[in-house]
Amino acid sequence: MTSIETIIELYYQAQKFHLENTDILERYSFEDLAKIYNGIGPDSFPEWLRKVISSLHPSLAPAALIHDVEWHESDKTRDSFSESNARFKRNGKAVAKCSFSFFNPRRYIVWNQARRFGNYCELFGWAAWCSPCECPICEKARAQAKANG
Repeated sequence: MTSIETIIELYYQAQKFHLENTDILERYSFEDLAKIYNGIGPDSFPEWLRKVISSLHPSLAPAALIHDVEWHESDKTRDSFSESNARFKRNGKAVAKCSFSFFNPRRYIVWNQARRFGNYCELFGWAAWCSPCECPICEKARAQAKANG
């Protein structure tokens, strides 16, 4: 689970950069967001791999937070799936533009990585979008439902 301090920082960065769909974050406490957010990469990746990818691309973390919450709330439709992936790319571009000046090569590296990650999600993420969420909140809810019959 991500620390509350990290989630608070990502939340305020998303607001500061005027990322799309930040209102989705308002539905959850910081504690719940920490349980939903898994960094950059799908739930199917081992945690150590998501940590490595996230540490290599820290600028994209605010966009990934929104993306993870959208996947947590998946309605399992193709339209919302594609829109979430397109929004990740747009949010990644916004982060790059806000974080790095026009002449800084990192601006274009971050922008390109956001595009690539969004494309990977579009190409390979459909099964995950349609599967049950694996975050601790959903796991606990399923366990409670099973225990209650």
